[in-house]
Amino acid sequence: MTLVTRDRTTGLRRGPIRFPDGSPPIPSGCRWCGIPQPTHGRGWADSAGMHEWVRPTPQQTLARMKARRRARAKARRLAAVEMAFCGAAGLFDRSDRKDTNR
Repeated sequence: MTLVTRDRTTGLRRGPIRFPDGSPPIPSGCRWCGIPQPTHGRGWADSAGMHEWVRPTPQQTLARMKARRRARAKARRLAAVEMAFCGAAGLFDRSDRKDTNR
């Protein structure tokens, strides 16, 4: 069973995992693969084949900014949980702890 679907309007393939390395691409990355323009060259994407850098749509740029914001918020929440767990488990003393009251 595959979870990849094809968008009827655009013809692009969509899947549940949109960012192969786990972090959203920069907002101004390539429309098809998310790689930044200065380092792109020619690249391959299943949805576009061999391609050069293409400016992302305004909707993609906004979606990427929101995804990056959500990822940062999630990382902050997980860091707080980890700090609480490590403190409760006695894995470090209070002098090792950074000020988190920002």
